Amino acid sequence: MRVVLTGGAGELGRRAVTRLVAEGHDVLALDRDEAGLADLPEPVECRTVDLRDEVAVEACLEDVQPDVVLSAVGWYELGALEDCSPEALREHLEANLLAVHIPVRALLPKLRRREGRVVVVGSMVGSVPLPYHGAYSAAKAGLDGYTASLRRELGPRNVDVSLIEPGPVRTGFNERASEALDRIENSAYDDQYHAFESYSPDSTDPEAVVDAMIAAATGDQPNARYRVSARSRWLPRLQSVLPPALYDRLIRSGLPGGLLHRLIER
Repeated sequence: MRVVLTGGAGELGRRAVTRLVAEGHDVLALDRDEAGLADLPEPVECRTVDLRDEVAVEACLEDVQPDVVLSAVGWYELGALEDCSPEALREHLEANLLAVHIPVRALLPKLRRREGRVVVVGSMVGSVPLPYHGAYSAAKAGLDGYTASLRRELGPRNVDVSLIEPGPVRTGFNERASEALDRIENSAYDDQYHAFESYSPDSTDPEAVVDAMIAAATGDQPNARYRVSARSRWLPRLQSVLPPALYDRLIRSGLPGGLLHRLIER
């Protein structure tokens, strides 16, 4: 099986590449991080490209005939939406949504002919938006709508589309996101920002996320959605039954210092 894996230099991408190669699949890894790609195991083919650059991506993938496109891209910074500039919001949308769409769109004609698959790693915050994760939540909610629409368009053409929604994963991703708070000055939310110091939430084992990625990419009957971690499974269900005010209190209690944060993994 020929797999194009975007975000191959990230922690989840590297782990997925290693598993796919071990299972005998042919992998092409894409990322803008050339040094990170250089650390991937043989015999992975690597190509350095900015996934937000439509022209560069189309040229990079012109000769590729994939069976699966597996997207593991993502980036975010913590901060209240009031402190999020339009430029920062645009960067979140480009990194988490546009960087998924551009390579998928470039390869869709070939995937249709080969009756292939699209697998996208999203986030729980796409279904359960979190305070101080607003730009990231908006981007991942967009990804939820994007994959659902794509699945309904491609289903009659025998192309499967799967979305994977983990909670926070032990990759350093959330710790790096909290560093942005140090650059925000004189915020009305400084009291809450202090709670995110040394932000390192109890999280989902990355191998559990990779298990879902591999199952969606190579399994006989992939699911439309994989919710990885207990919280990513039950919080969306509670949203449908609890009054909004009570549900909002529950979500806020999952932030650092809150009761839910102390009692259960994020």
